[in-house]
Amino acid sequence: MKDSDTHTRLTNSNVHRFAKASPPRHEPNEQEAFDSFQEARSQSREALMLDIRLSNGRIVSLPYSSLSLSDYLPDGTLLLRFGKYQVTAEGRNMLRVRELITEHRARFIQEGMDIERGTKDADAVHFERIEITEIEEQL
Repeated sequence: MKDSDTHTRLTNSNVHRFAKASPPRHEPNEQEAFDSFQEARSQSREALMLDIRLSNGRIVSLPYSSLSLSDYLPDGTLLLRFGKYQVTAEGRNMLRVRELITEHRARFIQEGMDIERGTKDADAVHFERIEITEIEEQL
Protein backbone atom coordinates (compact mmCIF):
# COMPACT_ATOMS: atom_id res chain seq x y z
CA MET A 1 0.00 0.00 0.00
CA LYS A 2 1.30 3.44 -0.87
CA ASP A 3 1.84 6.20 1.66
CA SER A 4 -0.59 8.41 -0.27
CA ASP A 5 -3.36 5.78 0.04
CA THR A 6 -2.83 5.55 3.79
CA HIS A 7 -2.84 9.35 4.08
CA THR A 8 -6.08 9.62 2.06
CA ARG A 9 -7.78 6.95 4.16
CA LEU A 10 -6.74 8.65 7.45
CA THR A 11 -7.80 12.06 6.17
CA ASN A 12 -11.23 10.76 5.10
CA SER A 13 -11.64 9.08 8.50
CA ASN A 14 -10.83 12.36 10.32
CA VAL A 15 -13.16 14.37 8.09
CA HIS A 16 -15.98 11.92 8.75
CA ARG A 17 -15.34 12.06 12.51
CA PHE A 18 -15.40 15.89 12.64
CA ALA A 19 -18.29 16.32 10.21
CA LYS A 20 -20.49 13.86 12.07
CA ALA A 21 -23.43 15.66 13.67
CA SER A 22 -23.58 15.97 17.43
CA PRO A 23 -26.10 13.70 19.10
CA PRO A 24 -29.38 15.40 20.07
CA ARG A 25 -29.72 16.71 23.60
CA HIS A 26 -31.52 14.31 25.89
CA GLU A 27 -34.76 14.90 27.68
CA PRO A 28 -34.33 15.23 31.45
CA ASN A 29 -34.59 11.97 33.30
CA GLU A 30 -36.75 11.54 36.37
CA GLN A 31 -34.00 12.64 38.79
CA GLU A 32 -33.23 15.79 36.75
CA ALA A 33 -36.91 16.75 36.88
CA PHE A 34 -36.68 16.97 40.69
CA ASP A 35 -33.39 18.86 40.81
CA SER A 36 -33.44 22.35 42.32
CA PHE A 37 -30.38 23.57 40.45
CA GLN A 38 -27.94 22.47 37.77
CA GLU A 39 -24.18 22.89 37.74
CA ALA A 40 -22.41 23.94 34.54
CA ARG A 41 -20.06 21.26 33.26
CA SER A 42 -16.40 21.91 33.89
CA GLN A 43 -15.47 21.69 30.20
CA SER A 44 -18.13 24.18 29.14
CA ARG A 45 -17.88 27.92 29.52
CA GLU A 46 -19.34 29.63 32.52
CA ALA A 47 -23.05 30.28 32.51
CA LEU A 48 -23.88 33.77 31.22
CA MET A 49 -27.24 34.03 32.96
CA LEU A 50 -28.97 32.45 35.92
CA ASP A 51 -32.48 31.18 35.23
CA ILE A 52 -34.92 31.59 38.10
CA ARG A 53 -37.63 28.96 37.58
CA LEU A 54 -40.78 29.62 39.57
CA SER A 55 -43.37 26.99 40.47
CA ASN A 56 -46.03 28.75 38.33
CA GLY A 57 -43.96 28.10 35.18
CA ARG A 58 -42.45 31.57 34.90
CA ILE A 59 -38.71 31.68 34.12
CA VAL A 60 -36.69 34.85 34.66
CA SER A 61 -33.10 34.99 33.37
CA LEU A 62 -30.71 37.40 35.06
CA PRO A 63 -27.21 38.15 33.75
CA TYR A 64 -24.32 37.07 35.94
CA SER A 65 -22.52 40.23 34.83
CA SER A 66 -24.89 42.25 37.05
CA LEU A 67 -24.59 40.02 40.15
CA SER A 68 -23.37 42.42 42.82
CA LEU A 69 -24.34 40.63 46.05
CA SER A 70 -24.68 37.07 47.28
CA ASP A 71 -25.76 36.87 50.92
CA TYR A 72 -26.33 33.47 52.53
CA LEU A 73 -28.15 33.45 55.87
CA PRO A 74 -27.91 30.31 58.02
CA ASP A 75 -31.69 30.25 58.49
CA GLY A 76 -32.01 28.98 54.90
CA THR A 77 -32.26 32.27 53.03
CA LEU A 78 -30.18 33.27 50.03
CA LEU A 79 -30.25 36.88 48.84
CA LEU A 80 -28.93 37.70 45.37
CA ARG A 81 -28.80 41.17 43.86
CA PHE A 82 -28.71 41.54 40.07
CA GLY A 83 -28.68 45.24 39.24
CA LYS A 84 -32.09 46.58 40.26
CA TYR A 85 -33.51 43.11 41.03
CA GLN A 86 -33.22 41.16 44.25
CA VAL A 87 -33.85 37.43 44.38
CA THR A 88 -34.83 36.02 47.77
CA ALA A 89 -34.67 32.23 47.90
CA GLU A 90 -35.73 30.28 50.98
CA GLY A 91 -35.15 26.60 51.45
CA ARG A 92 -32.72 24.04 52.77
CA ASN A 93 -29.17 22.84 52.04
CA MET A 94 -28.41 25.82 49.80
CA LEU A 95 -24.80 26.53 50.77
CA ARG A 96 -23.39 24.56 47.80
CA VAL A 97 -25.75 26.39 45.43
CA ARG A 98 -24.52 29.73 46.79
CA GLU A 99 -20.98 28.65 45.96
CA LEU A 100 -21.92 27.66 42.41
CA ILE A 101 -23.74 30.97 41.88
CA THR A 102 -20.77 33.03 43.06
CA GLU A 103 -18.58 31.03 40.63
CA HIS A 104 -21.14 31.68 37.82
CA ARG A 105 -21.58 27.93 37.40
CA ALA A 106 -25.25 27.40 38.31
CA ARG A 107 -27.46 27.44 35.21
CA PHE A 108 -30.73 27.68 37.14
CA ILE A 109 -32.39 27.51 40.52
CA GLN A 110 -35.90 26.16 40.74
CA GLU A 111 -38.69 26.76 43.18
CA GLY A 112 -39.97 23.44 44.48
CA MET A 113 -43.49 22.21 44.70
CA ASP A 114 -45.14 20.91 47.87
CA ILE A 115 -45.29 17.38 46.47
CA GLU A 116 -41.48 17.30 46.05
CA ARG A 117 -40.80 18.06 49.69
CA GLY A 118 -41.51 14.49 50.81
CA THR A 119 -39.72 12.80 47.91
CA LYS A 120 -36.29 14.44 48.31
CA ASP A 121 -33.53 13.19 50.58
CA ALA A 122 -32.98 15.17 53.79
CA ASP A 123 -29.63 16.46 52.49
CA ALA A 124 -30.98 17.46 49.03
CA VAL A 125 -31.28 21.10 47.99
CA HIS A 126 -34.87 22.33 48.04
CA PHE A 127 -36.14 25.86 47.40
CA GLU A 128 -39.41 26.40 49.28
CA ARG A 129 -39.95 29.91 47.91
CA ILE A 130 -38.21 32.17 45.42
CA GLU A 131 -39.23 35.79 45.05
CA ILE A 132 -37.94 38.41 42.61
CA THR A 133 -38.41 42.05 43.56
CA GLU A 134 -37.39 45.27 41.93
CA ILE A 135 -35.44 47.43 44.37
CA GLU A 136 -35.31 51.18 44.28
CA GLU A 137 -31.98 52.72 43.49
CA GLN A 138 -30.50 54.75 46.28
CA LEU A 139 -28.96 58.12 45.49
